[in-house]
Amino acid sequence: MNEQDFVNEREADWQELSRIVQKADTRRGVRALDREDLLRFMRLYRRVSSDLAYASAHALSEDIVSYLNGLVGRAQAILYESETSSSPFRSVLHFYNYEFPALLQRRCGYFLAALTIFLIGIGLAYWMVITSPPRLNLFIPKEFRASVRAWKSGKIAAPPSAAFSGKLMTHNFQVAIMAYATGPAICVPTTYLLFYNGAVLGAMSALMTEVHRHATFWPGILPHGIAEITATLIGGAAGLMMGVALLLPGPYRRKEAFLQAGREGVQLLLGTIPLFVFAGLIEGMFSHLAVPAWLRLTFAGLNGVFWYLYLFLPRRPPILGGEEAESSGRRN
Repeated sequence: MNEQDFVNEREADWQELSRIVQKADTRRGVRALDREDLLRFMRLYRRVSSDLAYASAHALSEDIVSYLNGLVGRAQAILYESETSSSPFRSVLHFYNYEFPALLQRRCGYFLAALTIFLIGIGLAYWMVITSPPRLNLFIPKEFRASVRAWKSGKIAAPPSAAFSGKLMTHNFQVAIMAYATGPAICVPTTYLLFYNGAVLGAMSALMTEVHRHATFWPGILPHGIAEITATLIGGAAGLMMGVALLLPGPYRRKEAFLQAGREGVQLLLGTIPLFVFAGLIEGMFSHLAVPAWLRLTFAGLNGVFWYLYLFLPRRPPILGGEEAESSGRRN
C-alpha cells in the first residue's frame, strides 16, 4: 500500500477521532462524551495508534507521522482522564506512573537529540583537554579552578569530586528549566546549555585521565549524577521540542504546534522532579558516609537501570472506564 492509498483509506477514522477528541477537550473532559462517542473513541484510539505504528515503521512522510503522533497524544490524555479525576493524589500518581513516561517515550527522538549534543560536548572537551591540558580553564567554572589546581599539584589529598559534583549537579535543575525556557529561541541556547554541561564533564574526565584518578572521581559523580543528568537531558528535550515546533510546525498552524509543544514540555519538566529529589537525597547521603567505591558504583548501576526502565519500558495503564464502557456496549 502506497502512502496516498494509506491516507485515503484511514483518513476518515482520523477525522472522526479528532472530532471526538475536540468534543472532549473542554472543561467537562471525558464527561462531555455520550456512550456512543465513548465506544467509538475506544475503537478509533486503538486503530489510530496502530496507524501511527504503521506510519513510523514504513517511514511515511514526516507530516503524517507528526499528525498521528499529536492525535494519539491528545486522545491518550482524554482516555486516561477518568482514571485521574477521583482525587489529586491519584492524579499525581497516575501522571508519574503512566502519563510522563508515555509522553517521554513518544518524544524519545528529542531526548536522543539532547543526549547526542551532551555526548558531543563530553567528547570534544575531553579531546581538547587531553591534547592540551591548559584548555581545561575553557570549561571549568572559575570558582573551581583554584581547588582543581591545588588538588592536581598535590597540595590537597582528596579529589574535588564531591565538591565538583555537588556544585555542578545542584545547578542542573536550573539548567533543565533554562534549557526548556530557551527552546523557542530556535534551539540555540538549549543546544549550548546541553553542550556546555557535557563539556564540563568531559574536561574533568580528561583531567582524571592525566592524573590517573578516575577510580576516585567517578564513584563521587555517578550515584546521583545518572539521575540528574538524565533529568537535565529531559529538560533539554523539552526545549528542543518547542524550538522545532516553531521551525517545523508540520500540519498544524505554527501557534498551535508551539502551544502543544509548550504544554508537553511543561509535563516533561514536571516529570523530572522525582529524579532531582532522588539525586539530591543520594548526593547528601554519599557525601557524608564513608562508602567504598565499589559499592558506590554498584549502586549507580542499579539506580541507572531502575530509572531507565521506569522512563522507557512500555506499559499499559489500566483503562477501567473504557473497558467497562466497551464491555457494557457488547452486552447491550
